[in-house]
Amino acid sequence: MKMSDAAKVAVAAALLGSSLGLGAGVAVADPAGNPDPVAPAWAPRKPAETWLDQPVVWGWLPSGGHWGVWINGQFLTLT
Repeated sequence: MKMSDAAKVAVAAALLGSSLGLGAGVAVADPAGNPDPVAPAWAPRKPAETWLDQPVVWGWLPSGGHWGVWINGQFLTLT
């Protein structure tokens, strides 16, 4: 079975995108950096100061910004 040129381009784009981390919805807030990054003016009110003894911080996701906490190296959104 021979792949078409379009299929080859799609596979190459998927491999390149996944190697750049474009396929995963990973927050870009830095858990080791500022513990409370400044939220933009349009952000909803901060839901709490802490959650499960972790500081609530503003983090950027591909879908936009969210309040959340860093637990075990993963960003859990609260809003």
